[in-house]
Amino acid sequence: MKNVEFLAFMHGCKHLIFNNQLIRFRRSFVSLSITLLFALSSSAQITVGLIARNPVSNVMISPTNGTYFITGNNNDTVYKFRSDDAVSFTALANNVVAKSVYGLNDTLGSFKLLASGTNPSLKMKLESDKKEHIYFGSVGVTSKKEQLQLTNMVDIDRYVSMVVQAEVGYGAAEEYYKIQSIICRTYAMRNLERHVLDGYDVCDYEHCQVFSGLKQPTNEVVKATAATSGSIMVDPDNNLILSAFHANCGGQTANSENVWKESRTYLTSVEDTFCLGSRSATWSKSVPLSEFLSQIGFPIDKDGLNGKSFNMPDRKKYFVMGQDSLQTSQMRSFLRLRSAYFNLDVKENEVHIHGRGYGHGVGLCQQGAMKMAESGYTYSQILGYYYKGVSLVPLSALEPEK
Repeated sequence: MKNVEFLAFMHGCKHLIFNNQLIRFRRSFVSLSITLLFALSSSAQITVGLIARNPVSNVMISPTNGTYFITGNNNDTVYKFRSDDAVSFTALANNVVAKSVYGLNDTLGSFKLLASGTNPSLKMKLESDKKEHIYFGSVGVTSKKEQLQLTNMVDIDRYVSMVVQAEVGYGAAEEYYKIQSIICRTYAMRNLERHVLDGYDVCDYEHCQVFSGLKQPTNEVVKATAATSGSIMVDPDNNLILSAFHANCGGQTANSENVWKESRTYLTSVEDTFCLGSRSATWSKSVPLSEFLSQIGFPIDKDGLNGKSFNMPDRKKYFVMGQDSLQTSQMRSFLRLRSAYFNLDVKENEVHIHGRGYGHGVGLCQQGAMKMAESGYTYSQILGYYYKGVSLVPLSALEPEK
C-alpha cells in the first residue's frame, strides 16, 4: 500500500480578479464556483438547507449556548434572545411571523438568528415533532409557498463533524473518523453548487449529506475533524474527486463504470479481505421464479431453469442468462438486493440469491476501512488503497492571495 502524496499545487495556475484580490487556482478547478473560492478553509462557512426534504410551516427555536440576536429584512436587530427564551416562527404566503412570550410579535419577509460567543448553538423543534434538533452557528428563516425555508450558516469543520457523526455513529477508531472527515469535506466542496437556486450550498439529507442535528459530534469526532482540517482529495488532474463510499464491498469493490455511466481512474476495483468478517459481508434472499423473471424482464421459459446455478466469482457489470443480459446494478434495484455482487441457484421454482456486501460497492468500503484503521493503518494509507492515485491537498492552497 502506498501512502497518499501530499501536494502543494500552486504552480501552473490561472488567475481571477475578484473583489480586488488576485485568486490563483489550478486549471482543473476553473469550473468551480466563486462560492467555493471563499469556502477554502476550516474557518469559512457553509450554508445548509435544513429540513429540505420535508419542509414545515412552524418551528420553535431556543438558544442553548452563546448569545443570539434576531435581525429583519434590513439586518436591523428586532429582538435579543433571553437565556430561557423560545421564539415561534410560522410561515405565511410570503412572510414569516415571529412570536415569543417576552413580547416579540413581528411579521417580516425573512429573519436571521445571528450567533455570538463561544460555540453558539440552538435547539429547534418542528411542529409536533418531539425530537430536538441542535445546530451551531446562525440560522436564516424565510417563507416559500407557505412553508419555512430554514438555513444554517456553520463553520465547515463543524459541518463536517456533524455529518461524520450522523454517518458513522459511535465507537469507531479515531483514524477512521479522520477518513470520513476527509471524504465528507471533499464531497461538500465538490457539490457546493447543487442548491444554488434554492439559496443555500447543500441540503441536509442523503441527496447531499445527512446533517440532521440529532446526533451531536463526540470529542473523538471533533478531534479527528480538527486533525484533518482543510484536507481534501484530488485526482491526478487535480480535480476534486467523487468520494464515493459504501457499507461493505463483500471482498471486492466495484469499478465505477459497472455501477454508474462514467469511468473514473481512482474508482477502480480492489480486493478487500478486511471487511469479510463484518456482519454485512454476506446475505441471502429467496424470490419466486415467476417474480424473478417478471422483475428482470427476461423472456425465458421458467420450466427449463430449475436446477440451474449462476455464479459471480468476481464483480460483473452484467448478469447473463442464455441470450439475455441485464446490468447487475439494475438487478439490485429491481429485486431490492443489498448489493449487486451475488450468486444464485434455482430450485423448485424458487430463486435463492446468495450475496456479498452492502451498498453500491464503489470507492471506500466503510467496514473494511474501519478494520484497517483498527489494524494500525493510517488514514492516508487507507484512502490511498481505496481511491487509486489520489492526493491529499489543503484547501488553503486555493485561498485568495493577500
